[in-house]
Amino acid sequence: MIDAYQEPELVETGRRVADTPEVFPIGANLSFVLPLTDSEVFIHTYERGAGLTPSCGSGVAASRAVLSRLGMMAPDQPVLVRNPGGIARSWMQERGSQWQPVLEGNATVVYRTWLDPQELLAEGPLEIAGETYTEEIHAFAELSGENLKVLQAAGINPTMI
Repeated sequence: MIDAYQEPELVETGRRVADTPEVFPIGANLSFVLPLTDSEVFIHTYERGAGLTPSCGSGVAASRAVLSRLGMMAPDQPVLVRNPGGIARSWMQERGSQWQPVLEGNATVVYRTWLDPQELLAEGPLEIAGETYTEEIHAFAELSGENLKVLQAAGINPTMI
């Protein structure tokens, strides 16, 4: 949990975690969580082996669980999550005697193609024909732009957009 977002601090801390195999033998992801309102947060994740990522589902789910563990919100309260890569909602759902994370977000189809597996194995260049979903691309770009405006208004200027 942070009071102000400083991207260089996330990168530096993420690298330290990644470069400490004696503590984290298989590495670990690190997420910074900045509360924006009572039901909205900004989350940015430094992933092991990948660095900064626009969005991280496991980071969102884990961060959402921490918000409840810290008593900042009820487990079943949905929270709007803003990442550099988009917007999602997350909450905890009771299953038997355990709480499990729920993540709800956008999925955008941008291109579809069909490939013959034999062509992939053949020599020479591939000829790939497909269909671009331009309307989906534009709709996501608009949503992403709105998200960026909200983040910037909150003083958050991530480079991974």
